[in-house]
Order: sequence, then structure tokens, then C-alpha cells
Amino acid sequence: MREISKSIRSNSYSISCELCSLSPICIPLMLNHTANSIIECKRLYAKDEVLINKGEPFANFYIINSGALKSYEVAQDNSEQINGFYLPGDIVGLDSIYTKKYNKNVKALTNTKVCEIHYSEFMLLVDKNRKFRDLVFHLLSNDIYNYQKLILFYSQKRAEARLAFFIYSIYSRYEQQGHTSLNIKLSMSRADIANYLGLTIETISRILSKFQEQQILLVTGKYIFIKDLDALVSSGE
Repeated sequence: MREISKSIRSNSYSISCELCSLSPICIPLMLNHTANSIIECKRLYAKDEVLINKGEPFANFYIINSGALKSYEVAQDNSEQINGFYLPGDIVGLDSIYTKKYNKNVKALTNTKVCEIHYSEFMLLVDKNRKFRDLVFHLLSNDIYNYQKLILFYSQKRAEARLAFFIYSIYSRYEQQGHTSLNIKLSMSRADIANYLGLTIETISRILSKFQEQQILLVTGKYIFIKDLDALVSSGE
């Protein structure tokens, strides 16, 4: 087991403005006092509140400050088919630039704060500033790359590897946003995880119990402490 000594930066699972995906844009604008027409900062959505209904006209990006969201399709029997989760620092709406409408339903998993960025005014800045334009291309490219990688992985791997990779991906996403602890929070329910991974709740519970027996994880409710990061990565391969 690789020795990893990391302190917990925050227990709130929020993201500072400096670490936000759009900080190269937002902070300079704030300093120039010109962001208010483009950004509505830290609007609160309650747990289970719907932010976006599929098919609505695309008007805003949403950047998660704290909390978490899920995106989903509604089946004919009104059940949800979850196709993604958004964590602090993530951006909702990048896939809607082409269609000019929202392509997914999006709902808050917990009480969630978001910054809303008005698309039309934002794009005026993109047209005028190469730095803004390069950032948008980078975000779009990263979004496409991660989506393709996840689709390929989840279509090929067995149940144990899917869950291991899912937990590791949550850890990696928090780490990229400055949370340097091996303690991670799964804001989504076991049922939501099972739905997303194409597994059953019983399978999720069985694998988590197995990982605990193997001293890979310690699970306490929605919180997971990764005891052996190398073993978790190996389980996901």
C-alpha cells in the first residue's frame, strides 16, 4: 500500500472561486466590477429541486459551488435513468451550446449552491477575447473526453470494477478541486449509484462490504475513507 499523508482541506465539499473551472474569467471580471451582468453567484437550490427540464431553451451555464446535482432521462414509466453527476467545480450546460436547448433533466441531490452564467452575454466576451475562447474550447474538449472514457469503461467492465472506478473518479474530481483528503462524500444515494452503473442496490452493498473486508475502504453512511488507494485503482482496472 502506498503511504499517503493528506490533510482534510474542508468538510463542506464546496469550491473556492480561485479553484472554479471558470476562475480565469470570473476573477478578473470581478476585479473590474463587470461580472454582475453575466454571473449570478451562489444561488441556492433545495434537495430534489429541479434546475433544468429537458427541452427548455438554453440560457445559462450552471457552475456548482457546493452540493451536487444529477442529470437524468425520464422513461415511459416515469422512472429516472441517471446519466451523470455534477460535483463542486463542474459546469452544467456545455452540451447545450449546439442544440440551443437543454438535453437533460437536472435535479439537486442535496441543498446546492450554483453560479449561473448567462450564455448570450458570456459569448460576447468570448468573441472579443482569445483567453475566454481558449478556455471554452478546453472545457468542451475535456467534457467530451471524460464522457467518452466513461462510456467505454462502463460498457466493458464487470460490476466490481465499475464501482471501484466510480469511487476513484469521485475522489479524483474532488482532488482536482483542492480537496486533498482520502475522505470523500457520496452525495448520491446507493439507489442512484446503482441506477447510473446499471447494477442493483444489493450488488452495490455487497461490493462495498467486500471492499471493507479487504481493507480497501471504510464506509460510514455517505462518507467513504479510502484506506488503500492503490488497491482501489487495481480493482477498477
